Amino acid sequence: MAPAAIPHSRPTLGEEEARAAAEAVRSGQIAQGPRTAAFEEAVARYAGRAWGAAVSSGTAALGLALHAMGVGAGDEVVVPSYNCPALAHAVRHLGARPRLCDVEPATGNPTPETVGAAARGARAIIAAHLFGLAADAAGIAALGVPLVEDLAQALGARRAEGKAGGFGRLAICSFYATKPLAAGEGGMVLGDEEALLARIRDARDYDERDDLAPRWNCKLTDVQAAIGLVQLSRYEGFIARRREIAARYAEGLAGTPLELPGDPPGGRHIYHRYVVRLPEEYARRGGPGAAEEALQAKGIGARRPIYRPLHRLMGEAGFPGAEEAWARHLSLPIYPSLTEGEIERIMGAVRSLF
Repeated sequence: MAPAAIPHSRPTLGEEEARAAAEAVRSGQIAQGPRTAAFEEAVARYAGRAWGAAVSSGTAALGLALHAMGVGAGDEVVVPSYNCPALAHAVRHLGARPRLCDVEPATGNPTPETVGAAARGARAIIAAHLFGLAADAAGIAALGVPLVEDLAQALGARRAEGKAGGFGRLAICSFYATKPLAAGEGGMVLGDEEALLARIRDARDYDERDDLAPRWNCKLTDVQAAIGLVQLSRYEGFIARRREIAARYAEGLAGTPLELPGDPPGGRHIYHRYVVRLPEEYARRGGPGAAEEALQAKGIGARRPIYRPLHRLMGEAGFPGAEEAWARHLSLPIYPSLTEGEIERIMGAVRSLF
């Protein structure tokens, strides 16, 4: 019998999370309540920000962050092309327009140079820290355009200058099932300015208001928050295990022509994804799509980390960094519950490609 397939993503959930969710259900308080408030405080403390506002998803967090900063119809927001469509959706829901910028091709992250080329006249910038590797948010913030940092894949990552999420006017994170800190669904806006917090809290719930200004209904539930609190208590252990697996990959794949990820100088990669860079020759012969197909035939859930760059979806051209990243990036399974046997299978299958 063939061994079971190894999925690309697998949440690390256990009895603690199950008990916490059950306790929330038994309490009778399953909508937003005290557990959500405790989760907001705990995540903000972990990220080094003054407050957190929990919402229903990372996309909702992006939209509310931009709304709180005054982004509206006719504005333009800089968005990296090499990213998921949620960034563009959040901008467009406000009647604003995504203005795409390129990325650094090795990491897929935006840089002050790639963002700066698109930032003039923009109302805001969204800078995503991809795959668990912190981007140069300090340099991007220095451009002088209000910055939202997207920590959906990088809560806990850092560079020598400080933690990811500590440089933008606001930051957001996601608690979707595949994210490093998973609660099924959910998101949070993080910041320091009380006026922005008040705008976000007002906008996330339409009920019992004295006017009909447009609002959303995008609250987090206490069941999700209960799971999130347990996940956060285990989170540094999750990161340590991800980094152990990354070290195993670095050792086991060292003899291949792959370019492997690593820590930034003086910083910490949290390895939400283990994204390798295929050699140019392999990219020309089919690239990540061919590698994904070959590995899946061996039961390994590798995949392209970005489905399709946004400029391709928007019919735009002139993003060579995003094109190169998309042509060469391949994401291997990495999560705390991977066993030693699974790690060996993954490395053996990858080595067989070359």
